[in-house]
Amino acid sequence: MHSFQFSVRQWVCMISALLLVAACSSSRHLQRGQSVVPAGYYSLPVIETTDLHGSLVNTSSGTNHYRLAYIADKANDIRGRGADYDKKRLLLLDGGDIYQGTVLSNIRRGEPMYVALDRMGYDAVALGNHEFDWGFETMVDDDATLLGYEYGGQRSDNAVPVLCANLYRHGKRTNTTRDYIVVDKTASSGDGHRLGVRVGVVGMAHYYAKSMLTHQFADKGYEVRIDFARVNALADSLERNGLCDATVLLVHGVAKEAAEELGEQTAFDLVLGGHSHMNLCDTTAWGLPYLQGRANGLSYSYAELMFHADGKGKVTFAHTGNCRNEIVDKLRDTHTAPGENVDDLEADIVALSDSAVSYIRPMLERVIGHINVSLVRNYNNVDDSLALPGSGGRASAMGNWMSDLVRRIGNADIGFVNNGGVRTAFPLHGAKTRDIAVSNIYEMFPFDNLIYVYEITYADLLQLMEYAMTKTGAMLLSRMVGIDCYITVNADESYTLRSMVKDGTTIYADGRWTEGWPERTVRVAVSQFVATGDRVDKATGRHNPLVKWNNTARLKSKDHVDNENAVRILTEEARRNNGLISIDTAPHFIVAK
Repeated sequence: MHSFQFSVRQWVCMISALLLVAACSSSRHLQRGQSVVPAGYYSLPVIETTDLHGSLVNTSSGTNHYRLAYIADKANDIRGRGADYDKKRLLLLDGGDIYQGTVLSNIRRGEPMYVALDRMGYDAVALGNHEFDWGFETMVDDDATLLGYEYGGQRSDNAVPVLCANLYRHGKRTNTTRDYIVVDKTASSGDGHRLGVRVGVVGMAHYYAKSMLTHQFADKGYEVRIDFARVNALADSLERNGLCDATVLLVHGVAKEAAEELGEQTAFDLVLGGHSHMNLCDTTAWGLPYLQGRANGLSYSYAELMFHADGKGKVTFAHTGNCRNEIVDKLRDTHTAPGENVDDLEADIVALSDSAVSYIRPMLERVIGHINVSLVRNYNNVDDSLALPGSGGRASAMGNWMSDLVRRIGNADIGFVNNGGVRTAFPLHGAKTRDIAVSNIYEMFPFDNLIYVYEITYADLLQLMEYAMTKTGAMLLSRMVGIDCYITVNADESYTLRSMVKDGTTIYADGRWTEGWPERTVRVAVSQFVATGDRVDKATGRHNPLVKWNNTARLKSKDHVDNENAVRILTEEARRNNGLISIDTAPHFIVAK
């Protein structure tokens, strides 16, 4: 919210607070009836969570980790307790992808999460891509707030606004999200004085339309238009019209990328992001701060918006400071006995968490069978040490198991999953076996994906494999069972296909087919996300062939949901094998020697 040159802004961020105030130009005067506060600096704390993915309470280790109750406690440490409580002392926001990801949330279509966010007093949430998984129109009220609910025998309207200034439906801005909100807050000085301030929060979705399930997004007429000029204009309008003292961009997208796209002349004072599941905390070249925390409630972001009052009624935004990401302490977010960690957990959110866990406990406790292989993942190839040896980072035990389940659900020869679909792990932690419950399967397949089954020729399969060798295609057709593909790894993170081996027979090598194989047919099964994501590889121009085949006779079925059918298949397998569930531990993308 500054009218001076932004090269100056970078300089301002490095000098004393006194010079900061002199440089800043966004200001207002107190309105009639408001008390003039003592001259000085006033701080408004900001907390942002993002990509919670249903992690109200994490139950995967056997010990409940009350992540949101922990964050709620830190929020109320700022707001105060009892008669001293004041919601206006904190700006509490979430960057989207709230619901989808844990059985606790998925089974009840996100209800425990939107109840928690309302009871925690969130000021606003951004619209994440996974808010569309179950149909966005079913996840928001007509007034663009989170859904109302019944809890503790009382009906509550949910007042938390959903922000996204660039969501369109059938070519028009939807009324199911708001462009922005302006909230009245209370900043505090070091000696306890308080200053009323107004903060504008503009919501935006950044670049992720290809992460949507097609039938819940494009097929329903939704569109995300990447329009930084529009959000900049909104922030500028809020400033010029004197509606706020500071402006924040809340974006479901990588905070750094969004901050840089805003440009040096932006009126925004802070960018809060998400989507990439990583901690970020820095400033742009011209000094615009940006930050975001990790996914699943593992951390949260903290910053302070600083204001100056001149003692005559003039309020000026100074700068954003104390930016950092706070880790949720896994030793202090547990509550296994009365009195444990009560000073670090908000009791109301602990009770809500326990209620949600009790609801799904029968499912948590229903054991299907057991595994004797540690199921780990190498999500996004961040840690290739977790990959199966010899796979070039393209196979893990978890990825194999999921690919095999997709294959079996589709009664197919070959199964694929995308690397982003491998979202969990079931390690043995030194034990010989581990039980697998129904809840684990819903944790593994959280999105209710339909399984698409194709009957194609091996010549068609070669097209699919060549797309899977590209940098973009490798993100969709990442993990595989049912055929062995020998590959080389290229410097640009793409791959080269050297040969394909089916059941011990080399059917294709170095551009040549074994006689008779190109015309043979093969059944391939993939998730709906993989089948409908037409991601074009920039280097080669290749499209995902599956998208084109969806309108041909090659597509044989798309009517089986992944999680419920995986439960059925594994229950039958365990019954046959005295409870043992088998895991394929061989790589099927194999680096050629």
